[in-house]
Amino acid sequence: MVAKKINILLVVTVIVGILAAAHLAFWNRYQVEKDFKQTEIVMTYQDIEEISAWESMSTTEAMQRLEEYGLTTVLFKEPTVEDLGDQGMAFPGAELKWFDNPQITQFKSINEIDSNYTYLLFEDENTYKRVKSQLEAKLDLALNIHHLTDAYLIEIPLAYNILIGKDIGVGFDTNNIQQVEKAGLNTMVQVRSWSGVSKSTPEDLEAVFNPLNNIPNLSAILFNDQNVPGYKEGLLPVTAEQIRETGAAVAKVEFLPQMGLTNMGLLLDKNIIRLHSIPEDEMGRYTPGPAIDRYALAAAERNHRALLVRTFAPISLESQQLYLGNLKAELEKEGLKVGDASKLPAIPVSKAVNLLIGIGVIGGGVLLLNRLGFSRWALPIFAVSVVAWTGLLYLQPVLARKVMALASVIVFPTLSILIFTDSKGASLGQAIKRLVAMSFLSLVGALFMVGLLADASFMLKLDQFAGVKLAHVVPLGIVGAVFIYQGETGKDLKEKISNMMNRPILWGYALLAGLLLLAVAIYVSRTGNDGVAVSQIELQVRTMLDQLLGVRPRTKEFLLGHPAMLVLLYFGYRNNSFLPLLILGVIAQVSLVNTFAHIHTPLLVSIIRFGNGLWLGILLGIVAILVYKVAERGMRRYLHG
Repeated sequence: MVAKKINILLVVTVIVGILAAAHLAFWNRYQVEKDFKQTEIVMTYQDIEEISAWESMSTTEAMQRLEEYGLTTVLFKEPTVEDLGDQGMAFPGAELKWFDNPQITQFKSINEIDSNYTYLLFEDENTYKRVKSQLEAKLDLALNIHHLTDAYLIEIPLAYNILIGKDIGVGFDTNNIQQVEKAGLNTMVQVRSWSGVSKSTPEDLEAVFNPLNNIPNLSAILFNDQNVPGYKEGLLPVTAEQIRETGAAVAKVEFLPQMGLTNMGLLLDKNIIRLHSIPEDEMGRYTPGPAIDRYALAAAERNHRALLVRTFAPISLESQQLYLGNLKAELEKEGLKVGDASKLPAIPVSKAVNLLIGIGVIGGGVLLLNRLGFSRWALPIFAVSVVAWTGLLYLQPVLARKVMALASVIVFPTLSILIFTDSKGASLGQAIKRLVAMSFLSLVGALFMVGLLADASFMLKLDQFAGVKLAHVVPLGIVGAVFIYQGETGKDLKEKISNMMNRPILWGYALLAGLLLLAVAIYVSRTGNDGVAVSQIELQVRTMLDQLLGVRPRTKEFLLGHPAMLVLLYFGYRNNSFLPLLILGVIAQVSLVNTFAHIHTPLLVSIIRFGNGLWLGILLGIVAILVYKVAERGMRRYLHG
């Protein structure tokens, strides 16, 4: 009687947790994502220059013509001293000695040129002032400044080849930026770091970032290198304040990890845009069609609100207009709009609501322990866990939420499989009902995780769900151990273990066990954020499914796990020879829950993916059962004449 009352209490905590998590999932995720639809299409200024040169038109006109087909933003990569050399403004001392133009002749009449120095020569005063200011902030060297007739010379006591090897940025050309403003487009800039050259001071950071305040329509600031400026010196708050003054967001480039960027995003109150681009070294593998599919997928399924588009040959205006127009149409087909990138609003995180969700997870965990035979400890474990959860939530709220999110996606898939999988078979209709019920109980774990991690940090991938591999492996271990134990002959644990240890190992079973271990190893390696590479054939199948269904289901769910679990529920877990089906079924349940661990993927997309995986898996499971039945009937006729 007491045990029954405790179970009722635990179920009530789970229901309350479900209501709390559903509240956050709706208001903090779905409602926010519903209005988070506007995406910028970005091209580099260098690419636009190439197009304008191809067409013999001004860059401003090329921008205006591209804007008609979807271009919203132009990206400027910060030029270097080497770029100045390409423009005839930077020279090695040994080379400058042989110059005989009026300014150099004037300089040589007063000063001696050092072959081991670098010299920068400017006729434009604004360019001179810009470069001088940047170099003074980034070099621990005294610059020698010479004012010549109609020119300015900067003498740097460093060899040219050493200086250009440091990739020091020299600021942004305001003349080019004015062309973007004239075309009515936004601007993005990509700033270089210089921490390997000299240590930054607050004054240096101000000198570098202050000119960005004068850039009109500045949409976002990107960083070019491994470290964000100011990171190594512990000056990220200074950098953040300088960026805040520009009014621009910071762009987080996918697949480009940068030290300090996460902290920068938090310092800027999560004023972050996620940007996707195809790296230059991968462009050779793409044609416009697949590239557009990739960009659209990044925007629709991973919440990227800036797409850096690279050109395809031929570099004609018409071909690039067609490319951009098709991309814009594909984005609109996905329910997105082209324009200034949407920003996520501030999303409040309620500790009280999270407390209820966590208690719901604990309730589910204790129900699982009861199922495993630890019911006598249910009440003490529940009480201690609630106290520990409450304390951790108030002392380390983010860590607490991540720990409880991990617990939720372990507990509920495990519990659902133990509840709905039986040694006895069922009719096809009953097996389908059990699989659906199992999947929805597993989904409770996903709902708890979504509620616990419903804030902009996770949606922008400044932080992310931790413990992906654990979430996949632990349910496999628990469920596998329970069913192997139940499927073994013997009256108690000691006898069951003895029977297993004394049974001769057959080659067939050994081979099957080896294959199972290999399959699990491959499965685990493909989880997390750094999975193994996917074959070209699989990529093509994924693209086809995306086009057919809108949202592609997980292969391990619809093709393997759900059909296997339906077959298992139909026949029942009669003995341990059904273990391979069980393992595949567990993988599907764990996978469907962990689909929602990609918090940067819109919630509605994950829900559709779950649904597509389930109905397709049921359909394939029905086919598998019918094929088995037909084959069995045919075999009987063959054997019995």
